[in-house]
This record gives sequence, structure tokens and C-alpha cells, in this order.
Amino acid sequence: MYAERVDATGAALEAVAKHCDVLDRLPLVPPSAQMRGLYFRSIERVLAQAGKLEPYRAVFSDQRAALGWHPMRDFLVRLAVAGGVLSGPERVQQGMFEIGRGNAGAFADSLVGRTMLRLLSRDPAKLLQQALAGRRQSARPARWELSFPRERAAEMRMIEEYAYLDSYMLGAAHGTFAIIGVPVKIECVLEDRFCGKHVFTW
Repeated sequence: MYAERVDATGAALEAVAKHCDVLDRLPLVPPSAQMRGLYFRSIERVLAQAGKLEPYRAVFSDQRAALGWHPMRDFLVRLAVAGGVLSGPERVQQGMFEIGRGNAGAFADSLVGRTMLRLLSRDPAKLLQQALAGRRQSARPARWELSFPRERAAEMRMIEEYAYLDSYMLGAAHGTFAIIGVPVKIECVLEDRFCGKHVFTW
């Protein structure tokens, strides 16, 4: 059974690797990089809503504890495969964007999220400050730096952020603003694979 699962994971990764850099990215992610299980659960939630959980489950039958810390490498493998399942291997980046956007919904549906959502600010500047604080509790060793270069604009610089900044994390940014009903324009500026910024205007 284990060998079959390894083979299934390899085949699923091979299908999406032609359309994203997941195989090149994985060796660059340090073992110390970790992600909360909540985001593993979010992947499944988005796939279930799209009626596409079964093919993902055929590859990954186990679940991660929502509040536990889990290897980022494992998360990236599952994210890439799920993006391919959701939107097709050739549109894996779009699939990862949609999964990221679904994070806000998964968070809002959680017990912690239902409590915290009442505390989320409707002011974009304060919302981004809350997002920065929240990321410290959900990913290691990711570092975010927030600045406000002008009125109604912000920049969130992300350092050692191993999830995809220009698809998955961009989707998460859009989802966060959508859940509080604030229209926003977000541009992703990459410095390298794991460092860049999101530029917000509202």
C-alpha cells in the first residue's frame, strides 16, 4: 500500500511539474520550514466544494491536525498536486491561486476563525497588520514586513516565504479582503522564488 501511494504521488507530481517549479523548489526548502495543518485542511475544503476531492484523496489519504506544525515540503507537494486536480495540470498556478483564495473561507469556518472574524478590521491598513501578526503564528520561518508608501496603499514584503507568492499567496491575499468585503487591487512583485512583495491599493 505504501509503495502504491508513493507511486501515485510521483505520477501526480510529474503531471504538474511540467507547468510549475515544484520539483526544483522542494530541495531548496529547509527542513525547519513548517506550516500549520489548517492550510492542509483548506486544500481539501476547496477541492470538496469543487467536487474534486476524490482524485486528491486517492493520492493523499491521511489528514493533518489543524493546529499542528507540519513540513512545508509536504504542504508544497500537496498544494501542487491539488492545483493540478482543481484546474488541470497545465493550469496548476490558477488552481493554487484558487486554493489560496479559499484559505479565508476555511479559516472563517473554523472555531478559531469564527471567533477572530468578529475582530478583523474593515480598515485595510489594520487588516494587513492583523495578517502580518497571523502569519507569524502559521508559518515558519516566513518573515513579513509591512509598509505604507502612500495614502490608500501598502506593501507587504515576504522573506523566506516558501509557498508560491505569485499564485497561492496572491490568492490568499485576495481572499482575505473578499471575506470582509473590501475591494482591492493587488500586484505581486517577485525578487526570487521565496522573496517578494504584494502591493495593495484600495
